[in-house]
Amino acid sequence: MAFGKGRLLWKTIRQRFGPKRPIDAPSGNSREHARYGHERFPGERHNQKTSLTEFVGTVVDRVLLLVVAIDTTNDETCNIKGKIMNEHVRSPSDLQGLTRRFAKLAAELRYEDLPAPVQEKAKLIIRDGVGNQIAASAISEAAIAIIQLVQEWGGKPESTIVGYGDKVPAPLAALCNGAMGHGVELDDAHGSGLIKAGSVLIPAAFAAAEISQAKGDDVVSAVVAGYEIAIRVAKAINPGHRHRGYHTTSTVSLMGAAVITARLLGCDEEGIANAIGLAAMQSSGIQSYLDDPCMAKPFGPGKGAFNGVLAGIMASRGFTGPKKVLESKEGFFNAFTDSVRISDLLDGFGSKFAIMEVGFKPHAACRYAHGPIDLAQMFHADGVKQGDISSITVKMSGLAIRQASKFPCGSLNAAMGSTQFGVALALTAGGNGLRDYWDGYSNQAVHDLAAQVVLEAEPEFGVGGRQAVVTLGLKDGRSLSYRSEEPRGEPANPLSGEELERKFMSTAGLVLDEEAISDISRRLMSLELEPNAAIIPSLTVARDRKPVLRAA
Repeated sequence: MAFGKGRLLWKTIRQRFGPKRPIDAPSGNSREHARYGHERFPGERHNQKTSLTEFVGTVVDRVLLLVVAIDTTNDETCNIKGKIMNEHVRSPSDLQGLTRRFAKLAAELRYEDLPAPVQEKAKLIIRDGVGNQIAASAISEAAIAIIQLVQEWGGKPESTIVGYGDKVPAPLAALCNGAMGHGVELDDAHGSGLIKAGSVLIPAAFAAAEISQAKGDDVVSAVVAGYEIAIRVAKAINPGHRHRGYHTTSTVSLMGAAVITARLLGCDEEGIANAIGLAAMQSSGIQSYLDDPCMAKPFGPGKGAFNGVLAGIMASRGFTGPKKVLESKEGFFNAFTDSVRISDLLDGFGSKFAIMEVGFKPHAACRYAHGPIDLAQMFHADGVKQGDISSITVKMSGLAIRQASKFPCGSLNAAMGSTQFGVALALTAGGNGLRDYWDGYSNQAVHDLAAQVVLEAEPEFGVGGRQAVVTLGLKDGRSLSYRSEEPRGEPANPLSGEELERKFMSTAGLVLDEEAISDISRRLMSLELEPNAAIIPSLTVARDRKPVLRAA
């Protein structure tokens, strides 16, 4: 044991002061990108020098940051070799049994045990996710390509492809619906977790409900349990997980999908723990599409839904997985991050539900673009016209620029991920819904205005803050500026129930008529009363099973 600690100390000193292997900088020639690269990517710190005194002083000053490792002769004991960060200075031994704790919660959670606000939030999220899938069935180029491939494959008719009505094996339905859930940039989001779990968990829930004939109240409680593991793990490992280039929506949400599937298929604690282990072993998803715009972004969440549903089905058939997959020596934490905040995993466990921390997106855009879009819409409401503007400056965090700086926009999907285009669209049209993007993408004036948008990294906002400042220079010499601390839709700046209903009606209304979407909305907002939740996917099917955009 002493030898192990000495070896760890020597390794820590070498890692801190020894030579670093350079890695490639993020793409882009802007000063913001270069600066972001030096702030974010550990390998790019190889030119910085720190004395031993400075290092020791930093450790002393940061009482809340502990460098820990457990060296043990028992291979089953958790061994977090990186940093355990926690304001309560917990022991890493608290991680022991973590996977089973999530499984136990999922196995025992019942709808009637959930506080009323949690029940309501879960149903709002479920409805939001279904609406996004319906809209994407006619719009998302990437999702449609995946659907066409799955239609060619066919297979056992188990679960429904939203919008199309095809019945395919449950994991394949989850793949298609997951790609649609992430295909229109409207999926729910968690700030510090950097995760949009709904695009994975809601498709998994209904794919599993169709093969299990689950009741509506069981679906709601299973979704809450799925969010519990997805959000808590995502918070605990980020931003370190993101530093490595991972897409948390893909790499982590699949565990929530596995929990939901296993629970709805009747697994007990043991079976759900197996499902989590089988899902984590399939964890994958990087963000290389940020450097090379392509169709791949929705594929990751779609594959996460596929993997999670597959894991849950396998576990329900008695297939065993590593039931200590999160915390073990060769487990998820050691493989996918250098640091874990234990408080995010354990504080309020079983009493404070993580789903309450999730925000909704009012705009069909990357979440990091929402703050600037909110402000640009305010300028439009003030009467500022495109012809009045001489310059547009947007201040954001470094990560916000990395995630949402795309220009020129070679596709509609790229435009929805672009702060520049989103701000220009807001200033031009005043709205950033799906229909606005669909119409605005063909308007050259919006692209021309987007070319004037300059993004600047603001150190005050930290590495990944969601604050924003938009400043307009006007041709009459005036300068106008607005600032936001949180984008609309976050729990601290929430959308009203009426706004969320309008979002669903307008989003799903791109494909289905008002009578159909009103029925879906009513059923989802009283899902606990449905004797068989498998009815829901069948209600999403477009006329002639061919989703197309309806006339405005």
